Amino acid sequence: MNNPQGQLEAGRAGIDDQDVTESAPMVRALVVQRLEMIWRACEPHILPPPDEAGLVRRPDPRFVEAGIRVNDRLIQLYGLLRPQPSPEQGEDTAELEIQAATARIKALEARLRTP
Repeated sequence: MNNPQGQLEAGRAGIDDQDVTESAPMVRALVVQRLEMIWRACEPHILPPPDEAGLVRRPDPRFVEAGIRVNDRLIQLYGLLRPQPSPEQGEDTAELEIQAATARIKALEARLRTP
């Protein structure tokens, strides 16, 4: 909310787009934190330590499925499946954007100079 003291404002009810935009980074961090907590709970059941006799125990399929879902959600949140520009493309794209911005600035300066 836009009110720094958290008090209710007359004529304002609910959550608007600005509130959502301002809260997005905090909510994203909270979601990641919760997903990591779920993963930490699943991990001992996915990679169980050997029992007392030294026999390797099988992972619990329920926790394997939950772990896969958690990792999938984290991958989506971090955007790891989106194609990343190669270093050569990144420099070319940045240089083109700089050139375009420079051209716009020069055009604006030219318009401002003419009476």
